[in-house]
Amino acid sequence: GEDMAKHAANAAAASSMPKYTIRLALMWALPVLSFLFGHFLVVPILLAALLTPVEVPKLRQKLFSPRLRKHLPCLKVPALMRLSVLWLLQVWWIIVWRASGGASNIAAGSALLAAAEDVALASEAAGPIDEATGEVLKHENLAWSPATFSVVLPCAGEGEYALNTVRSVYESMPREALKEIIVVDDGSSPPLTASYLGEAAREKYGVKVIRHESTVGLIGAKADGGAAATGDVIVFFDCHVAPQKGWHSSFLKLIGENYRRIVVPQITDLDVGTWKQRSAKNGQAKCYLTWDADFKWFESEDRYVPILSGGLLGISRRWWNETGGYDEKMSGWGGENLDQSLRSWLCGGEIVAAKDAYVAHMWRLPTDRRTKANYQVAHGAAQANRMRAAMAWYGEFSEKLRAFPGMSPDRKDRSGAPWYGDISNILEVKHKLKCRSFAWFMRRFKHVYEDGGLIPSETFAMRASVNGQCLTYLGNAGTSPDGKGRVALKRCDPDDDRQRWHGANRDTSKSGAPCCSGVRAWNTDQCLTGATEGSRGGATTFVCEISGSRHDQMWSLDGEGQIRKKGGGFMGSSCLEADASGTLRVSGCKGGVGLSNSAPWTKHQPEEPVESRLYHKALEGGKG
Repeated sequence: GEDMAKHAANAAAASSMPKYTIRLALMWALPVLSFLFGHFLVVPILLAALLTPVEVPKLRQKLFSPRLRKHLPCLKVPALMRLSVLWLLQVWWIIVWRASGGASNIAAGSALLAAAEDVALASEAAGPIDEATGEVLKHENLAWSPATFSVVLPCAGEGEYALNTVRSVYESMPREALKEIIVVDDGSSPPLTASYLGEAAREKYGVKVIRHESTVGLIGAKADGGAAATGDVIVFFDCHVAPQKGWHSSFLKLIGENYRRIVVPQITDLDVGTWKQRSAKNGQAKCYLTWDADFKWFESEDRYVPILSGGLLGISRRWWNETGGYDEKMSGWGGENLDQSLRSWLCGGEIVAAKDAYVAHMWRLPTDRRTKANYQVAHGAAQANRMRAAMAWYGEFSEKLRAFPGMSPDRKDRSGAPWYGDISNILEVKHKLKCRSFAWFMRRFKHVYEDGGLIPSETFAMRASVNGQCLTYLGNAGTSPDGKGRVALKRCDPDDDRQRWHGANRDTSKSGAPCCSGVRAWNTDQCLTGATEGSRGGATTFVCEISGSRHDQMWSLDGEGQIRKKGGGFMGSSCLEADASGTLRVSGCKGGVGLSNSAPWTKHQPEEPVESRLYHKALEGGKG
């Protein structure tokens, strides 16, 4: 009797709990669990919220009339079926979200973060920084009212493309805004004035021609054009572009807000046959600086540009003159973009991308003879130019250049002078403008250098337990010539930097997208992408996408000793495995700590790299 009484009491207690309370718990289970694990998943929450009024009687009565309740399709099916459909949709969305790396879920948060950064950086742009206090000083002379442009076109052997570019510039903007088009004919044969830019064309399009009898090079041509410019804003375009109408309005507005601001357009693809823009989609504007004084394209949510690509930009004539223009000791082509970018950022200026200004650009393609360059660049010139920029602006970080054989700061020429020449002209500008340190630049672009993994806290080897060999990048230090690379297992060597790796690329699944979602070969531009049948038993790499948007680069050495690819979903995940013969392949993850005697991979000889030590020392000393 006592047992029956207890059973009756329990049944009564259970019946006192409304059925819809259980339904609500089941509906909100996945969103709540996801939130507890640090993910705010909008779609599962919306689905649960939509079904809640249907399942709660009191809400249903308030929101829907008796007649409507009678005809609601969802009320004509059993509650269990409604819940099953909800679970399927929620789970399906989570699988999709996991497979895409979670990027879509944080887009709104990233946009808000970018907006907040814009506000903070706008206040900084209002004036220079007091180095002692870190406060923004008021500067009332940054805003001005530019009205006219000088467009400089350096043209070396461009032929008809020079006329096409001149015509495109002329037709893309109002006559009153275009003060002049300055074509620097850099040794073209025959001269442009005797071919495509005769007197009639020059008069029609308002063209001034500066002639070099022999090819000086892109940098010298741009410098001469800039020196001759008389407009309020100097615009440098390559001699094979088609600016799209309206570009000048954005340039005037943005440069008018701050005369120390360089502006770049969205660079799109030009159809050489029609001289039309192929599409406004996938425009590029931003680059970042790598340790070997090279630059890579990337994307971020804000409008600020760490490094110019070089060819397309607008700058006030006043800021051009104050920063000293281009380094007159650079020759040929390459490196001037690094110097100009660092001169601007470190000396009180900034660089922004105009999101609604488009310039279609002809890219040099080995498969299209029409895009072939008709000039020669002296061997080693670009490397020397890059080294000049690095040695002038890196400061104590120039020690890092020793990691790249072609960029050694200790090498001398035959006379005993530095192989890259005298940089006192750049250092004079640096002293005159009281420019900041390179550590400040890296801290300013924290989302690139810290979050993107260019200042890793540690580097390490990854040793395969099956044969004791280490994962080795088979290329050289620095930039990969063709943008890709191969990886193999080799005998572990503590002196081989090609066996050292580190975390890289932003992790967009986490708040603020900090490092890391990938693995980068130290002192290279290459990130692990897995292994393919065509890699002859090895693994593969490609240029790192520091924004964290490339799913094929989402690899990491996890706590179980697996080199695991992120985003396997509920059906399993992929891991990089090695066999005793040294063959590398990607297959379903198995083993790991707790499931086998040892981890498949171990982190070997971790250590803090020189760039990290120098960076933290600089921050502690107040240079950041």
